[in-house]
Amino acid sequence: MTSILRSRVPEAAAGMPLLQWLAARFGYHGEPAWRREIEAGAVLHNGARANAEVRLHAGDEIAYLVPPAPPGPVPAIVLDDPDFVAIDKPPHLVAHAASAFAPHTFLDALQARVCPGAPLQFVHRLDRETSGLLLLGKGSAATARLQAQFAAGEVHKAYLALVRGNPPAQRFSIDAPIGRAKGGAIAARRAVCAPGDPRGKPARTEVEVLEQPGEHALLRLSPATGRTHQLRVHLAHVGLPLVGDKLYSQDEAGYLAYVAHVKAGGDPSWDLRLGAGRQLLHAAELGFAHPRTGEPVRLEAVAPADFAAFLAKCRDGTQGP
Repeated sequence: MTSILRSRVPEAAAGMPLLQWLAARFGYHGEPAWRREIEAGAVLHNGARANAEVRLHAGDEIAYLVPPAPPGPVPAIVLDDPDFVAIDKPPHLVAHAASAFAPHTFLDALQARVCPGAPLQFVHRLDRETSGLLLLGKGSAATARLQAQFAAGEVHKAYLALVRGNPPAQRFSIDAPIGRAKGGAIAARRAVCAPGDPRGKPARTEVEVLEQPGEHALLRLSPATGRTHQLRVHLAHVGLPLVGDKLYSQDEAGYLAYVAHVKAGGDPSWDLRLGAGRQLLHAAELGFAHPRTGEPVRLEAVAPADFAAFLAKCRDGTQGP
């Protein structure tokens, strides 16, 4: 089934050519790919087939007809409860309802398998490259109760992370406000903000060192807050960049070069220069109150094969810096 993503043109974009605006606003395609989508009739401008060079007006509606993706495999189910389902999300699986990467490739299959009577809804998110525990509510009431626990900071979360560098202590806290990065060309980028900077929101992460094989460290991270990219930003801030993190383990130019490479059809394994094919972050533990009974629920998920393989190479000394 084709899905439709809709957006209104803001005042600031009035007068821009459609192609230029699409590439700037929706960075998952570059201009060549957006031109192909327009020429294929997949982009509508105020309900009609679009022209790449048309000049936009504020309030114009742009619609993108996202082609149906082939059904994907159902991720491993950790717990199937009448009110929710917990899955062990593999890396590179998208978990964002508004994404053009069509999360329904697994959501529809999961829906049919565990909850044909009520819509499954994401309770929280994991980045595309992050693996591990992901919670979905069955119906709006259960989802809302679970989301309220996340919003109130009442959910226990613990992650495993493989980083480069030498931690300062066996246990320590990173207490540093996070906000949007100032300047730069990457809208999604976050940064630690100076005290008094109005962009910064309080953020704290508890860190425990589990192992230090070679030039790397295996950490257990417990976020006390839930800021966007919190763990990745905090780790980079203290000089312990996450292995394989394209956005925070290199400078902005490196990230933009990678994005341009992939958009041009290049091999995504180009990112192995960062040590791994994805950011080695795994959501290993979740603890929360059952949305109906209030009883405690505790879930765990073992790190996947790529994570374990990298750690094994660190231990035997065959993994480079």
